[in-house]
Amino acid sequence: MARYSIIMREDQLSISLASKLMDELSALGYLRDDENPEIVFTIGGDGTMLKAVHHYLHRLETVRFIGIHTGKLGFYTDFIPDEMDELISYLKSGTYTDYAFPLLKAKVCKGESCSVYHALNEFTIMNAVRTQHLDVYINAEWFESFQGTGLCISTPSGSSAYNKSLGGALVHPQIKSFQLTEIASINNNVYRTISSPMIFPCDTTLTLKARDFNEVILTIDHEHIELKGYDEIHFSISELQVYFRRFKEDNFWRRVQRAFL
Repeated sequence: MARYSIIMREDQLSISLASKLMDELSALGYLRDDENPEIVFTIGGDGTMLKAVHHYLHRLETVRFIGIHTGKLGFYTDFIPDEMDELISYLKSGTYTDYAFPLLKAKVCKGESCSVYHALNEFTIMNAVRTQHLDVYINAEWFESFQGTGLCISTPSGSSAYNKSLGGALVHPQIKSFQLTEIASINNNVYRTISSPMIFPCDTTLTLKARDFNEVILTIDHEHIELKGYDEIHFSISELQVYFRRFKEDNFWRRVQRAFL
């Protein structure tokens, strides 16, 4: 008997869809278990999926995610409300493919004390009050000194999100990598940055060092924290992966086409 959970938006459509889904799953013999689910259904948008992934971060090896989008089709969701019967048919058939998407890890350190965070889409480091001064190291070797509003470090699956709005590249999720994209960098005769998105292979560690991280906001997908007095942040591909259960043919470029063209 499969155990499942539902995470959804708090709107009337999502509540109605959740009620119908629970009835259908009960008829199939599924058991609702919000503590230890094997399958997590999300009803909403990609933001709802991000919320679900972070909620079950401690159970990613054993959980599979399935998304129902209440708006236009998202990058992490395969079904829309009118396709609920189709989803149930797929569940009955038992024919599916599980796709693994690596997470991105940020290790935020102050001296010997470090905190670790994970993101499915991206991390950003931003300061809307004053210019940031960050030294960028690639595998412990200094690369450049950045000055500007901030930096975005994204996964391939998150490359179509905030990263794209910054002029970053779209990266196929099967390419195990991560990307660094600048946010309003300062470039003149005194200060100079690469001014181009950079894509790193999976064995790379990107390190940011600064004299002062006060008043800096670190965003972690849909969440954020204020950094105070931290010395450096190390970014790398995490050992954790998110598994999405797919019943339809997965075509990343078709999803890009539907979303942007």
